[in-house]
Amino acid sequence: MKSTRAISSARVGHFATRYWRFLGRKINVFLKAIITIVLLANVVPANADKSYVADLETLTISINRVQLSGALVSIDLDQTGSLAPPADPNVAGWYVGGSKPSGVGRTVIVGAVDSKGETGVFWELRQVIVGDLIVIRSKSNMVHSIKTFLVTEVTLYRKSDFPTARLYANLGYEGVAVVTDGGPNASKTAYLGNLVVYAQLQSRVLLY
Repeated sequence: MKSTRAISSARVGHFATRYWRFLGRKINVFLKAIITIVLLANVVPANADKSYVADLETLTISINRVQLSGALVSIDLDQTGSLAPPADPNVAGWYVGGSKPSGVGRTVIVGAVDSKGETGVFWELRQVIVGDLIVIRSKSNMVHSIKTFLVTEVTLYRKSDFPTARLYANLGYEGVAVVTDGGPNASKTAYLGNLVVYAQLQSRVLLY
């Protein structure tokens, strides 16, 4: 017959074994949770779809139906307070004083139609019609974004009637306004109007 001391020791040993097994399972679950959090932190940046633009490596615009494509760079107003396209006529620019390509609002994008007898990045913009799709791709170290915008309006304005207020008005959705020179070319050095293509976000794909 076992002594009371032996029975107590056996019970204590059995309880200790069960306790350590239980504790081990809890620690294992906790460690898995920590590892998952670390992996997610390394894969998906916080607010990636809103703040990644600041770290962009590449940004492009394309309208496949008219074979229009080009790089996008950030631009600001010039010394006269005007929004001029980039010095390189083969590159388009998005206005940093307006909405970013990643945020709610209308991003204003400008580019040259031609320069010194050569076609510019937006030479084919005159061929765009309502229903066409504008694709803006952006890529950073962590995020690759593909946004597709549906063209809703194409309007040719006189220079004196340029729609400044409309272009920079607050919007409750994501949109773009693609701007270039248009209309008659007076003296072959200056166009008399501006062509503006308005489009609204149709779809967005984020790849991490």
